Amino acid sequence: MKLVVCIVLFLVAQHSFAQVVNIENKRIYDDTAGWSGAMDAGFSAVQNKDLLLNANFRPRVQYKTQKHYYLFLTDWYYSKGADRVYANTGMAHFRYAYRMQGKNATKKSPWKWESYTQIQYNQLLDQRMRTLVGTGLRVKALDKKGYRIFAGTSAFFEYEDIQSSTEINQGFRWSNYLSWYFNPKSTFSFTAVTYIQPMFNDFKDYRFMGQYSINFHAFKRTDFRFEVNNYYDSKPAKDVRNWMFNCTFGVHIRLGE
Repeated sequence: MKLVVCIVLFLVAQHSFAQVVNIENKRIYDDTAGWSGAMDAGFSAVQNKDLLLNANFRPRVQYKTQKHYYLFLTDWYYSKGADRVYANTGMAHFRYAYRMQGKNATKKSPWKWESYTQIQYNQLLDQRMRTLVGTGLRVKALDKKGYRIFAGTSAFFEYEDIQSSTEINQGFRWSNYLSWYFNPKSTFSFTAVTYIQPMFNDFKDYRFMGQYSINFHAFKRTDFRFEVNNYYDSKPAKDVRNWMFNCTFGVHIRLGE
């Protein structure tokens, strides 16, 4: 029973980072124009001394042309024990990007203008509802075989309704991110995303989020994955921690021919 609870709490911790949503790892990096998408869903029920229920639903759809890019995704997670709800989070995000005209008409411009909107709730962050709308620039800083680096900057307006009080947080934030994908060899890859989002009228009020993972092929049939996630809010809601962190290590073993 203790092991099951630990697993549930680990999954809950992963969804506590949703104040800054990592859109970079949800993009479908496919150069082919047209529709693409994916969906993850799951449900589990564990009966021991108490009944533990877990459910998640994460669809995403992407459509792209030479000039236009559309992304829609949702993320819902629920975890409940006999006497308490461990997590109840939900998020929907829509993003549109327009590829700007380059100097050379025969070559794709690395610059895109993006606009986005999002609505979410997160019991763990004492968040009844949070909505935002924003716009800004994104650039593909490097695109070579095995190496990709992206950077972006935008401004967004957010409205946040705190669940445990009548407090309302609203204002304009400056969102900046840097992401990179290094895969120089088929046996090794390193991906990372770093976000920082200060308030325009108070730079001491900021949020930081970083997700970093390393995958490497150690033996003929064995792969290892190491991932670190951390989130910091300089001015969180009352009774919500400033800093959240989780670290995972996994092994993938292939059997058969």
